[in-house]
Amino acid sequence: MRIAICCDFDGTITLIDTGKALLTKLSEKDWQYYDELVIKGEIGTREALVHQWGTIDYTTNEEIMEIVDKIEVDPTFKEFHEWVRKNDLKFIVVSDGFVSYIKRILENHNFHSEIEIRANDMELLENKIQLNFLTPNCEHDCANCKYEHVKNLKDEGFKIIYIGDGLSDIFPAQNLADIIFAKKNEDLAKALEDDSRLNIFSNFSEIISKIESFEII
Repeated sequence: MRIAICCDFDGTITLIDTGKALLTKLSEKDWQYYDELVIKGEIGTREALVHQWGTIDYTTNEEIMEIVDKIEVDPTFKEFHEWVRKNDLKFIVVSDGFVSYIKRILENHNFHSEIEIRANDMELLENKIQLNFLTPNCEHDCANCKYEHVKNLKDEGFKIIYIGDGLSDIFPAQNLADIIFAKKNEDLAKALEDDSRLNIFSNFSEIISKIESFEII
């Protein structure tokens, strides 16, 4: 059986959401208002991100990386990643965040280029953040169409294990995953609470134990 593990980054691999940490520190405006609109279904996550990062009037790469370098990875992720490699499972990070800070955080915690990342990116133009979307066209108005990345693996014949926590994880997990792991008390867990595929987790050690109990590898 070919298994692909698709895993969110912010708030799942990391202990806190990097994007929210950056917006909190760098923006003086009400960027959280746009999250509320997403929850209400009035806008998609792509439109929300454009508005949210547009609330930062001025910043520098040094300011951004000073915040990024304080972000911690879940300490149980190292054990999980080693387990994934030992079992020769396909593993990709799917994120609405930015490749530049995802790579930096992973490198800060001694994870290097072996982790495949499907995420957006950003650049500074005259000290304003410009977003570069990995999936330019998305009919679901996703900031990064996680659905598309997961569906490509599904079409290749992989059994999908999806790990996530937030609003952007609901659509791909609900429509494509064979097994779902949702972080306790977060949006994904709440949205799919009656789904038979759902498994609640607090750390990656619990995910290892649960997958091994399924006897699929």
